[in-house]
Amino acid sequence: MASRGTYNTQQRELVSACLTAHADRYLTVDEVWLAVAHVGGRVGRTTVYRNLETLANSGIVLKATAPGGEASYRLKPKGATGQLVCVECRRAFPLDCHMTTEFSDHVLEHHGFKVLPTRTVLYGLCHDCVTAAEGKTAADRGEAAPALGGVGLARRAAVRRLSDYKTHR
Repeated sequence: MASRGTYNTQQRELVSACLTAHADRYLTVDEVWLAVAHVGGRVGRTTVYRNLETLANSGIVLKATAPGGEASYRLKPKGATGQLVCVECRRAFPLDCHMTTEFSDHVLEHHGFKVLPTRTVLYGLCHDCVTAAEGKTAADRGEAAPALGGVGLARRAAVRRLSDYKTHR
């Protein structure tokens, strides 16, 4: 991860390890900070923020601003042309669809604006959260729940992510 003008530190390695453990979702600065502290890392909140910003500026990490204005970060997946972010469970999914190219072409041709597909983030509700909102769970449908699956409330999701992070260390 080191590049010109930056270097790896123990704090950056802890932040990177947390993002790696939760590669399928966006995490806020506070969630990363708490997860690192939960496994015994001694990193200040400002240091976590600076490391996340450095990683985002270098293109290793994606940054998305959630509804309400709080920034969230996740490792940049390989080959994805955009991101779908669930506003309920905050899981992120790759958006690799030919329609993004058609949409980008339409916006450029009709609106004079060039959309950057690799920077496109669409917010909504994932299948699990839509189903949960309808009062159905994966168990009700006879399906296994995903390992780090959608859990409804953001607070419960953060606690679960912290538990999962400790388990994966």
